[in-house]
Parts: sequence; structure tokens; C-alpha cells
Amino acid sequence: MITINQVAKDIINRSPFLLEVLYEDVANISGIARRIRPQIEKKLLEEVSEEAVAMALRRIKKNLKAPTSDEEILKDTKNITVRSNLIEFVFPNSSDIIEIHQEILEKTKNKKDSFFNISTGHSESIIVVNSELEKEVDKILKDQKGIMKIKDLSSITMKFGDKLTLDTPGVYYVVLKALAWNGISAIEVASVGWELTMLFKNDTVDRAFSVIKSLTS
Repeated sequence: MITINQVAKDIINRSPFLLEVLYEDVANISGIARRIRPQIEKKLLEEVSEEAVAMALRRIKKNLKAPTSDEEILKDTKNITVRSNLIEFVFPNSSDIIEIHQEILEKTKNKKDSFFNISTGHSESIIVVNSELEKEVDKILKDQKGIMKIKDLSSITMKFGDKLTLDTPGVYYVVLKALAWNGISAIEVASVGWELTMLFKNDTVDRAFSVIKSLTS
């Protein structure tokens, strides 16, 4: 039989925000219990009291381990690069994605400081390039269907240490959490090796940079 404690623990473990505020005492337990009570009742198919949920949360809190602090995680992360004047193309996957990749590489190989990123997901692909390449990419993608273009973008790339990325849980969460708390939305988020690259609208990139910079200062 599933217990209130088991369901509450599962809910807390699936929500980093709730896990953090519970450990740090940022919110009182009664408030958290009130918030997750409907989820517990839905799972158990019966009514439960707020006090019973609060008791379960107190038991969970006693067994929580201290998380690594944001400062400790990012103390050696100083390399931050900002690129502006970018444009993103989003389109359904097609059989000629490799040819598209090669054509764009050919266009950018002799252009100093050109920006080119391509990612292929399960059903869609994205291409991000400097805005001056817009017309050339338009030509390359002319036979593709359902293309969406997002203009006026900038990117922020953070370089992490390899040991930090491999051995430390929550490295990217620290950054994304800070952006979320400040109401900043990233258009795309991608990691390659030890780098984390985030794409933002131009009107939010300055705020995003300030938040990220404050984490590493």
C-alpha cells in the first residue's frame, strides 16, 4: 500500500525548487503541505489532512542531505562568452539533414568569427547562425517544410571544468534555476563537452548575463 510519506517524497524529489526550499526553510512546511496535498490525494484516491502531509514532510526533511552550494559549484567558472546578432531556424527533420549541414559548413568555413550551431532532435532540427547568413540559409532550406525563424537572438556560453561537469550533480541546474527565479526564459539550451550554451532574445540577454555573472563573481 502506498503511503502519504512515499507520495510526498516522490513529489519533492521531482521538484528541485520544493526540495531546496524544504531543506533551506525558505517556506514553512504547512505552506508546502498545502501546495502538494491535492497531488497526494489524487495519487492515493482519498482525502488526506494537511497535518498528515506536514508530518510526512518533517520526516523527509530530517533525511535530506546538504546540497553543494551554488558558490562551490561555480567557483572556478570564469569563462563566459556572449554572441549577438543570431538567428534560429527550426524545421521538421528530413532525409537530407546531412547535406544541409555540409552546405552551411561550406558557407561558414572561410568567414572569421562566424557562428554556426546545428542540433537534431527526435522530430525537429535547429540551425543557429549569424544574422548576416540569413539569406544564404534561406536558400539552403528552400525545399524544407514548416520552417520557423526566430530573429534578434544572442547566446551566452559558459565554460566549465571537466571534473566539475562529470562529478558534480546540479551544475546546469544552478544556472537555469537562477534564470528561472529572475523570470528569464532561454529559447534554447545545449551542452557540448564542458560548455553550456543558452540562447536568449536580445531584450533579455543583458539581464541573463548579469544573473550568470553574479553566480561566478
